Amino acid sequence: MGPEWYDKSVLILGCGNVLLEDDGFGPAVAQQLQRDFTIPSDICVLDTGTSVREILFDTILSDKKPSKIVIIDAMDCGLEPGELFNLDLDSYPKVKLDDFSLHQIPTSNLLRELRDLCGIEVSVVACQVAGACDSVNPGLSEPVNKAVGQAAEMIAKDYFK
Repeated sequence: MGPEWYDKSVLILGCGNVLLEDDGFGPAVAQQLQRDFTIPSDICVLDTGTSVREILFDTILSDKKPSKIVIIDAMDCGLEPGELFNLDLDSYPKVKLDDFSLHQIPTSNLLRELRDLCGIEVSVVACQVAGACDSVNPGLSEPVNKAVGQAAEMIAKDYFK
């Protein structure tokens, strides 16, 4: 028997470091989805924290694969703080360096490989951070905290039918 997500058709993965302010957006959304919504039996919602790469690598190597992976993350794309957007994987540079960077979405190359080589539909729901955080500072900024509920509602509406 494998991990809880092994037999699911959709994986919704909230990633980020809750100790680095707005980087905790993904885990906060995953926790709200788990707490406030009824998750269909074919979907797994996980707060992956900083371990999303391990789950994605396991998915590439596993015999069973989901049909869809949704990544929830926070990043700086120069938008209004708290603004939600879908990230186009093809707009990121195709450089292998980011597979092991500390934080550039889970890894754009790995996500593209899941999509292109494994046939998994991959989407990234992102939130614009309020500012850079390079030291331990738990807790979300006000605009990003407000976006947590909006993102949870949006994801539930799209996937929890």
